[in-house]
Amino acid sequence: MTEESNNDKNIIYQLSPELLTEIFGNLNINDLFGCALVNRKWSANAMRILWKCPIQLATFPLKNSKSPQEKLCSIISTMAKCLSVEVKNKLSNYGIFIDEIKNQNLPMFDYCLFMEKLNFVMIFKATFFWLNSLVKKGCVTGIFFHHLIFQEICNLVVIKSNIINNQQRDSSKMPEAKIILSAYNPRQMLQGETCNRNYKVSDFPLPSHLPLMTQTLSRLERVTLSTCMQPRFIKELNNICRNILDMSIHCGCHDDQHLADFINNQRKLQKIVMFSLKSDTRLHKIADAIKNKLEQLSSLNISVGQVPLEIFSNKQCDCLIELHLIDCDQPLAKPSDWNQFLCNNTSFKKLKKLELQCNIRNLEKLGIFLQKVPSLRELILIRNYPEEQVSIDKLFRNIANYSSNLIQLELTAPEFTESLEVILQSCKKLEYLNLKDDCGQSNDLNERFSLLAQHFPISLKKFGVEFDLNVSKEKVEKFLNNCFNIGIRKLSLGVYFEEFSSEYEIIMKRHVRMGTLNNEFYGFWLKEQNESTFEEYINTANLEKDHWFDFIRESQTLGFSVTQ
Repeated sequence: MTEESNNDKNIIYQLSPELLTEIFGNLNINDLFGCALVNRKWSANAMRILWKCPIQLATFPLKNSKSPQEKLCSIISTMAKCLSVEVKNKLSNYGIFIDEIKNQNLPMFDYCLFMEKLNFVMIFKATFFWLNSLVKKGCVTGIFFHHLIFQEICNLVVIKSNIINNQQRDSSKMPEAKIILSAYNPRQMLQGETCNRNYKVSDFPLPSHLPLMTQTLSRLERVTLSTCMQPRFIKELNNICRNILDMSIHCGCHDDQHLADFINNQRKLQKIVMFSLKSDTRLHKIADAIKNKLEQLSSLNISVGQVPLEIFSNKQCDCLIELHLIDCDQPLAKPSDWNQFLCNNTSFKKLKKLELQCNIRNLEKLGIFLQKVPSLRELILIRNYPEEQVSIDKLFRNIANYSSNLIQLELTAPEFTESLEVILQSCKKLEYLNLKDDCGQSNDLNERFSLLAQHFPISLKKFGVEFDLNVSKEKVEKFLNNCFNIGIRKLSLGVYFEEFSSEYEIIMKRHVRMGTLNNEFYGFWLKEQNESTFEEYINTANLEKDHWFDFIRESQTLGFSVTQ
């Protein structure tokens, strides 16, 4: 090795922790594990990233042969070794033996200090697997011992984690809840009725079964309740928790009053997701509770009708950043309800993201609403029953006239692309355009695919179509040529062709070299051409460096699909 290469190597090893953190933040997980083996300094910086939410590492395809359960056991084992000597001695008295009790045998780092996200249910499952793995070492198992070790580990993380110590939140952004509990009702106590969705059950205990965790549970920031819960569970949680930031309720048709009380008692609540599994259910008491909190919320996602639109009447929703209004399966809201919502004097000064899923005839007055929200940057418009003969042109002209500052736009594909061109000619700042499934209705996108690119703004970075197209290689080439001539560069193209041959690939690779297409995204897209949707690519190929673990859907991990 030359002296010059040795100098380069020394310079790399001497990088400051701040620079290493910046560099490591752009690496994938397997590379981070490699960096952790270089030296102690590199290991510390890699582990700070890997241990932000270590439990979810079990779902990643790491370069080893361990099963998800083995990974979970290894993570919990490391956490247990971070427990104090006093707690370890206490556990050993109950027959739970942790190898490293002496101080000199502690782990290299205090890993729990690095954690930024704590999911109670995932750790509950992981401690169960770990405890069972210790049977061969003479440890005892059972509900009592499981609850004991679970409580001690959760308390340790909450005490040590830097997210708990009065972390200052950026008031300009929606808060990200860090301490999470997702609960399901194993018995589905539905008073003799059944809901229309079959959730996996959870054996997460009642709060009263975890007496050592009362203080830790009181710091809970996010709750997801799926299926109707036992009233006792909600009641006990309500007596402990007052600091919930983020609440998702997926049912509630049999515990309307208990959940309403729970919502009303949360002092810092900023985000609510509310859907009942029984689509024809109206949740009047929960709706009243949401109405009481409306002026402090930053994000609201409701099933319209189950929670009526009239909750917005005479409200100043000036903290609201995201609003999702869904009225799909069995619409409960009338056109008059939508007209009143779109035309009333409710204020939305900070609204940046709006999603509307409903019958298109309900959006006749959309222009009036858009005039009130010049702050809007993201619009998702999913139309039900597109076969109805309603003027799309008027709808799209309203978007073009009043939302020219949009950065992200997702729409059900119109029948004629000329309607879409009206928006594209007006929204010069658009970076993300996604055309959603048109429910099998005909459109002229196949015929006019190449011409559509002529109207793209130069700012466009991502374009996707969520249904397969039958477009010739000549039209694909013309489409990409038009993108290049306009000045579009590094475009992430999520369009899937019914017939995709090597001739298409040659054309697209040429535009990767020319800079029209994003090289990294194209490689990912090519590999998965026939397997995934554009939205999945966006979610996995463009991860923010500080939130790489969030692309795993919690609905999957909480059901523990990683073991399958």
